[in-house]
Amino acid sequence: MKIVVQKYGGSSVADKEKLDDICKNIISYADKGIKLVVVVSAQGDTTDKLMSKAMDYSKSPVKRELDLLITTGEIQTVALLSLMLNEKGYKTIGLTGQQAGILSDSTYGNATIKTIYVDNILNNLNEGNIVVVAGFQAVDKFGNITSLGRGGSDLSAVAIASALKANKCEIYSDIDGIFSADPRIIPKAKLLKKISYNEMLEAASAGAKVLHNRSVNLGKKHDIPIHVKNSHATVSSGSIVEKIIENTMSGESANKDFEDYEIKFITKKDDIAKISIIGDMVMSNKEAIIQIFDIAYEENITIYMISFSELSISVIIDKDKSKTFMEKLHTALIGDEN
Repeated sequence: MKIVVQKYGGSSVADKEKLDDICKNIISYADKGIKLVVVVSAQGDTTDKLMSKAMDYSKSPVKRELDLLITTGEIQTVALLSLMLNEKGYKTIGLTGQQAGILSDSTYGNATIKTIYVDNILNNLNEGNIVVVAGFQAVDKFGNITSLGRGGSDLSAVAIASALKANKCEIYSDIDGIFSADPRIIPKAKLLKKISYNEMLEAASAGAKVLHNRSVNLGKKHDIPIHVKNSHATVSSGSIVEKIIENTMSGESANKDFEDYEIKFITKKDDIAKISIIGDMVMSNKEAIIQIFDIAYEENITIYMISFSELSISVIIDKDKSKTFMEKLHTALIGDEN
């Protein structure tokens, strides 16, 4: 069967009118006999509001309970979209991440998908249902709800597409595709029609927010083409992230030199912090280096860049994790006063 997985981001499902718009797109595929799995994010800024609400009730929310709370936003969208499609005469069933068979580890706030049991999704597709799945969420082996981190709905969609061996995965948002730079900063940025997995992975890791880097890596691993489109565009174009092989024999690269090194992206990454550990011959202090990485692992902190000198080790991490990281490093490497 021909299966397409679609993902709609928060801005694309923000209200009833926008949900109605994407219903038209979904129906256009269903009317062609294509089996559809639709992955959705929470509406608009719902997740941010739920995070803020949690802070009203607890100054230091327990991560497990926080995941339980913030993943309800996607479930709301699933139910509302399913209701609308059923109302329009299309058999639709909504599934949570758990019901979709997405199994993760127990790293609350940034869980890693271990496997996807696709039987429930396939059974519903075979019964003629459009399957709507809550993105951003999974379940661990103990039945605890987990979230997949920022941009996790992209990851959900590509993971499901990979598990189903889908024909492609379409990522819909409110932009026309992938540009050579953020068009809000560079208005003359170029729309890129095709991008290799490696180029997109590097750009996503370096700050391009259009796709989650983990989702790109998963697409590359399973060779799933990722189409990035505007959910409200009247003309479907967008960008495709896929394996790109230059075929010089067929003339596809006839206008290029053999060594043609084309620049694709210029990106920037906001909200990052530089943490420096300073001390005599610190670069040779193997115990300190091990502790730095152990703390990063324990606190689920991504180190984007690291540099060394004889007197310092500097790391680049997310700004919102910097205070916690500094406190943990200070305790482990220097010690706290009694």
